[in-house]
Amino acid sequence: MLLALAVFAGCSDKDRRETVDPRVTDMSRPLLFLANPTEPPCCYRNEAGEIVGTDVEFARKIAAKMGRKMVMEGVDFIEILPRLKAGTADFSIATITMTEARRRDIDFSEPYGEGGARFLYRTDGKKPRMSQLNAIRIGIESDSAHDVYLCLHGCDPKRYIRIQDAIAALRRDEVDAVLFDGVQLTTLAEASGGKLAVSPLQTREFYGVAVDKRRPDVLAAANAVIAEGGAK
Repeated sequence: MLLALAVFAGCSDKDRRETVDPRVTDMSRPLLFLANPTEPPCCYRNEAGEIVGTDVEFARKIAAKMGRKMVMEGVDFIEILPRLKAGTADFSIATITMTEARRRDIDFSEPYGEGGARFLYRTDGKKPRMSQLNAIRIGIESDSAHDVYLCLHGCDPKRYIRIQDAIAALRRDEVDAVLFDGVQLTTLAEASGGKLAVSPLQTREFYGVAVDKRRPDVLAAANAVIAEGGAK
């Protein structure tokens, strides 16, 4: 059964929107894109250590639409929203679930993708079920939408800064399952040689480009690329 995540501004929001940021007017300044290289095939480091993936190509299309150069910084997911709120980065693409709570601090593009969360679990271990949340140990990426979702359903998951750390804990039998974006977990399960498996979708989520509220130009370019089908 799909359990829909809720797709959820103040004077400070209005001020940020109406004050023209010098980053908008100075065409020589490159866009700063925050990447979370922990989620193949969307964003990961290749054998040469370079950040690659579909999120990176999408970001480059946005920069090209604006006629701007782009620089990229690899960060932990937990850093993305605070950096955008503070104005120390311009945008990010990291399968960020669109919620009303997050809209208070940042802008979202139109949805570019729809997905949901799955459980990743060991085939020789417990098979997780939403109806038995308190009977299993669940690993989660801290401050993710899935973290909030589990808390709202009365579960106290074990939190990790990086999803790779949660997956490593699963392999060590320190947690029974990991709840995360289905696309990435399916890729991991397929590459595990039968040691890991994924559940059916547990939630329904919509993903958007996360943008600093001071950057309406980036938001417009992101929406234009999405409308042209460039997010695929």
